Amino acid sequence: MSSVDMRHPFHDGFFARPNTNRTSRVNASRAESSSLPPAVWWTMFVASGIALATSTYLAWSSLTSSPVAGCSGGSLFDCSHVLHTRWSSVLSVPVSIPAIATHLTLITLLLIRPVSGSRHPAGQDSKGHHPASLYRRLRMTGIGLASLAAGAAAIWFIGLQIFVIQHLCPYCLVAHTAGLTLAAVFLWQHPVSRQAMTGIGSAAVVSLAVLATLQIRADEPQTFEVIQYPQSSAVQGSTSTVTDADNDDATLFQPPASAQLQTSLDNMNQRWNPQQVIRLSSVFMNPSSILVSEVQVDSPSEKSSVVILGGVKLATDSWPLVGDPNAELVVVEMFDYTCPHCQRTHASLKGAEQKYGDRLAVITLPVPLDGKCNPTVRSTNPAHADACDLAKLSIAVWATDREQFGEFHHYLFDSKPGYAQALGKAKTMVDSQKLDAVLRGPLPSDYVQRHVQLYQKAGSGQIPKLLFPRTTAVGAVESTDAMIRLIEQNLVR
Repeated sequence: MSSVDMRHPFHDGFFARPNTNRTSRVNASRAESSSLPPAVWWTMFVASGIALATSTYLAWSSLTSSPVAGCSGGSLFDCSHVLHTRWSSVLSVPVSIPAIATHLTLITLLLIRPVSGSRHPAGQDSKGHHPASLYRRLRMTGIGLASLAAGAAAIWFIGLQIFVIQHLCPYCLVAHTAGLTLAAVFLWQHPVSRQAMTGIGSAAVVSLAVLATLQIRADEPQTFEVIQYPQSSAVQGSTSTVTDADNDDATLFQPPASAQLQTSLDNMNQRWNPQQVIRLSSVFMNPSSILVSEVQVDSPSEKSSVVILGGVKLATDSWPLVGDPNAELVVVEMFDYTCPHCQRTHASLKGAEQKYGDRLAVITLPVPLDGKCNPTVRSTNPAHADACDLAKLSIAVWATDREQFGEFHHYLFDSKPGYAQALGKAKTMVDSQKLDAVLRGPLPSDYVQRHVQLYQKAGSGQIPKLLFPRTTAVGAVESTDAMIRLIEQNLVR
């Protein structure tokens, strides 16, 4: 009966061959052998195959701008965030493409048929080496280099996700775990000489250093889209803020009627006229009575306005605003306090506020990604469960005490609290009784409805949105520098 090595079907090639010289193979130096134990071979083959499949899917997602299945964001696990940072590409190529090349090479080397024998009559070349043994060493060196390079890259990218990006991509982690497995198995098996192992390790470290250097030196990628609106007479010659006489063709987008009632109520409270306060309060609690009421409600002040969407005008003192209503530069921001992309854009905008100081103000229009108060949202992600309540609370704080609104607005973004925690914080910052009264009234809900209507005018879809006179930036603005460039291009003359 012939002796055939049946340990596994692809060991040392596509098919096992009769072992006619088993003694010589056992005595051969491990450093010159291409043999890997079956368990090791299969472990490396399966790990590389998993990494190849995962990297191919991520490359397809990046190249087609398709969402990653089951990882839509809103929490620690946010593939969209990870795949749209500067660390997701090298030389403008998605990092998953070099990963595909690495694992294709490794799988090919694992499957390739080893060379046996020699053309030299003596079985040696002119330098006294067996060509077959030299080939085996080169083949194993290639397997080792691909394995250690995959492991080194895995350490780099896992570290970036944890310490820099602070979000995780499950698909990426699967590929990186496979890379770490390949490196660990190769180091444990140690199928090459010590000298060769040193060379392979050095080459892997150099490849990682090159990758890291290219990524660190690369420019921040643009993660947002800029939509240009036709320049009409409504916006010709306009800067950020305009006076009543300017842009007469622009359509004034009015705040809700409850805001006008709240403004008049505040004014009457300041005049200490109890009878007027009582009369206006009854109207405020029953808005339908405004049709028969004798109460006269003043229109909101429009001494300063901002034009957006190519012809829509907002009075800066009629909408939640951080900064001076008469600021030279005004940005209109649509966002959700529970949206990670909005949180990063807010951080970039805070950096711009430090540069411009009192020259810059931001009209803040929360657009909750929750179907309870935003009919454009068909399915609410659990991560946005508090979105409506947080938006209404923010508006209520602004209506209660505009001086405290900016600090509370930043708190909601920076601390990412739940609603109960945010409400407790708000009551330490403003008059709690007045805040409760505003929350019980229609004003917060009415404002959210108007924000959603303006969001629909802006085309709905993705947030955050930064609205300027002639353009809208859609998507996360990941850096302060990018935010400053947007402001310079769209507001500064």
